[in-house]
Amino acid sequence: MKRSLPFLLLPLMWVLAGCPVSVDYPLGYQDKDKIDNALIGTWAAADTSAEVQEVKISKIDEFTLAVEVTKRGSMYVEETDFFKGWCTTINNQKFVYFQNAGDNTQGYYSYNYWFEGKQLMTSDFALKVGGVDAVTSIEAYRQEVKASMEYEDFRGTVFAYYKTR
Repeated sequence: MKRSLPFLLLPLMWVLAGCPVSVDYPLGYQDKDKIDNALIGTWAAADTSAEVQEVKISKIDEFTLAVEVTKRGSMYVEETDFFKGWCTTINNQKFVYFQNAGDNTQGYYSYNYWFEGKQLMTSDFALKVGGVDAVTSIEAYRQEVKASMEYEDFRGTVFAYYKTR
């Protein structure tokens, strides 16, 4: 039993640390929601504990971002550094969601983002009402996020990024 304890605690630690959870559905409509051009550039984390220390975001087209993690943090667990990204808005809050650029069968990682002055602020978020089980379609995901936004602790860990290029 003692040998298996670390393996049982690992998922719990990820949840407590706020690591993102992959969801089978995108948070928005990839051919309908235009990208936020303010995201384009190279961004560096202000906090050394961020999973992504530096990221380059460029435009593929009006609806799609190319995202390259150029410097990983110590907690980075993804197998790739290349993602496609899309933007959407729910209740006047901005979200960006990503998928492995080389494998469109994998799920999506979503983040809430906003700007404070020149800093890009990002946060994972919790599905507080029905959880991941409530996400059965794009619309169901959006409704779950909308309902979860009503909770004070909707946002998880916030990281600030500053533009380097």
